[in-house]
Amino acid sequence: MTKLYTNFYYPTEIHDVAKLFYADVELCIDVDSADVTLLESSVGDGYSYVAICGNFAEKQFVNVSGVNVLHATRLRKRYAKLAIYNLLVKVTGKHMPWGSLTGIRPTKLADQLAKEGLDWQQTFTNLLGVSEQKTRLVLDILNTQGELHSHKDGCADLYVGIPFCVTRCSYCSFTSGELARLQKYVEPYVASLCEEVTQTLQFAKRKGIRINNVYFGGGTPTSLSAEQLDRIMSCIDFEPTEFTVEAGRPDTIDKSKLDVFLKHGVHRVSINPQSFNQSVLDVIGRKHTVQDIYDKYELAKSYGFSINMDLIAGLPTETYQMFCHSVDEAIALNPDNVTVHTLALKHGSVLKEQKYNGASDVSQMVEYSRAKLYKAGYLPYYMYRQKYMAENLENVGYCKPNKPCLYNIGIMEEISDVLACGTNAISKRILSDENRIERSANPKDVITYVEHSTDYLNRKFKLFC
Repeated sequence: MTKLYTNFYYPTEIHDVAKLFYADVELCIDVDSADVTLLESSVGDGYSYVAICGNFAEKQFVNVSGVNVLHATRLRKRYAKLAIYNLLVKVTGKHMPWGSLTGIRPTKLADQLAKEGLDWQQTFTNLLGVSEQKTRLVLDILNTQGELHSHKDGCADLYVGIPFCVTRCSYCSFTSGELARLQKYVEPYVASLCEEVTQTLQFAKRKGIRINNVYFGGGTPTSLSAEQLDRIMSCIDFEPTEFTVEAGRPDTIDKSKLDVFLKHGVHRVSINPQSFNQSVLDVIGRKHTVQDIYDKYELAKSYGFSINMDLIAGLPTETYQMFCHSVDEAIALNPDNVTVHTLALKHGSVLKEQKYNGASDVSQMVEYSRAKLYKAGYLPYYMYRQKYMAENLENVGYCKPNKPCLYNIGIMEEISDVLACGTNAISKRILSDENRIERSANPKDVITYVEHSTDYLNRKFKLFC
């Protein structure tokens, strides 16, 4: 256990940075400064910080006069994290690929810095400690997004959540449940979800909100029957620009469900191997074969759907060579999108409970996937990061030219309003003029959702009034 002493106002941000360096760290508030050694430094743009080092401590001072309260808070948090990061670099001798950044969306920060009149690339590398390679990745993503990286007033995307899975994967921390255990709640959930989707679309029409993209996520939407999926999709009474369904598990895909997708105008389907190594699939609880991946991919491809495939770097028992095989196999199938996730050990997952420490060569895995996908003609088009991610890395979606997932760009860059339906679904309203977001969250569990869906529906409508 490493103890981090601080008397600064943002202990959560300080703790997040400390977790980059120490797997197990305890935050201690209100340290007696008589026991510490003072280390001072300063940065440009009129801001300065002071880091105090005892058994690792910091104190932050930022001059933010003349800016609004929200922007002042962002600056204080940014420089607080920078203070402790630079301090721990001195103490440990380690540099992180994303420097002092712990946020989910580096591309969004780059856009914010540019709007503040700063050279975001220089700020990333010279101030925030981001490596040149990761800074280049952000630039490549922004270039791929191009004009898609913009908020459009009066528009929104529709998210529909299906919280069921056939089995629970060991890395998963989502609030989804195994279908067999929750079977008696499936029909009530489908009925409540159909009502919420219908009411939400009627509300959007009354308010003049144009729905652009539709995304069915989970869980695993295809854990439901074809008839249940047909009922839900029948509530979509317009033709979206893009309609995506996370089929996810190959063992949940069959012809009857793909027929339903075709009937309702689905454009894009995710078929997610996670690994092309059978021993790894068995360890993580996927309950399907590698051959299932090939078979269901070819079946979905025969319908003309655009297909995404997910891989995860750092899964238990998967060596570097095995992961490289997974990347090579995915590229050989030639899907329109390949998303490479870095394993994040989250609370609530089986791997976290088992105290799995992760692979030692995850960064090499991620670099191999980047190099191979670039060489194969794929472009990075969106990225997000998570807490407790192996080696402080990232998740990146790659696409063939002109084949990005529009919903992913909107949700990850937070440039699209979202009307969300189902359990654990979060509706978002982007207030671009004020540079802030308001949210309305549905309950995380199925029972509460079914019993109180009307209450949460009204909260969502209030958000957009």
